[in-house]
Amino acid sequence: MADNVSENPVHSVERALIILKALTGHPQGYGCTELGQMLRLHKSTVYRIVSTLQAYGFAEKDPHTERYKPGAQLIYLGLKTLKNLDFRKVAIPYMQELVEISRETVQLAVLDRGEVLFVEREQSPEAVTVNLGLRGGIHCTAEGKVLLSSLPQDEAAALLKNQGMQRYTAKTITDPAQMLTQLEKVRSQGFAVSAEEMADGMLSFASPVHNHSADVIAALSITGPSTRLTLERIYRMVNVLKEACTSISAQLGYPGDLPGKTPDKQKEEKR
Repeated sequence: MADNVSENPVHSVERALIILKALTGHPQGYGCTELGQMLRLHKSTVYRIVSTLQAYGFAEKDPHTERYKPGAQLIYLGLKTLKNLDFRKVAIPYMQELVEISRETVQLAVLDRGEVLFVEREQSPEAVTVNLGLRGGIHCTAEGKVLLSSLPQDEAAALLKNQGMQRYTAKTITDPAQMLTQLEKVRSQGFAVSAEEMADGMLSFASPVHNHSADVIAALSITGPSTRLTLERIYRMVNVLKEACTSISAQLGYPGDLPGKTPDKQKEEKR
């Protein structure tokens, strides 16, 4: 088993992190025996670790099922980390202003483990709006296209291959070559559009947010139902969105008189 190696602090931390990751991915929770079998650890080792996690609030035990689930301390740390993301604080006033102008939902997203992660959202005041989750596909959302377009072509292609290009609607792009061609257009025009590619009846458009190093760190978007947010309306409002992104980027130290880094430039700097 995996814990035949000698016990040391590094191994203990590694195992605790592996167990935490397993718990967060399974809302129903796990018993010690299940965790041990799944992670190839002795039951006694698992019990010792989850007991420590429970003592510090990172795990909690269901008294009825005796299964362990993620604890409240994980939520607290996650929220605290989000609050410390400076670009969120900078973006919020602009997002609220965009909601007032567009009457649609405005979102801020980052690239996380090959997916779009929405880190901030200002809801539309309209009675009819769209149901949105915390994550989205990189190939079928406007935010994902913007974030993908900031990567070197080979990295974007590899990410599309690794994540897969699941079809969500009849309009979802599932051909990598077609998507890479569209990313070139996104780079040149400075925004991306998703027209019912993630969900029927939902349209969105997004533009990049840069940091002081001219890297794309997030995508800011406006999303709404196709009954209101038509393609014609998107192209009328896109400059307003781009101006908001420019203002946010400027507050983050982005030199506005310089173009954002091209994917090739970013690739060179990684060498």
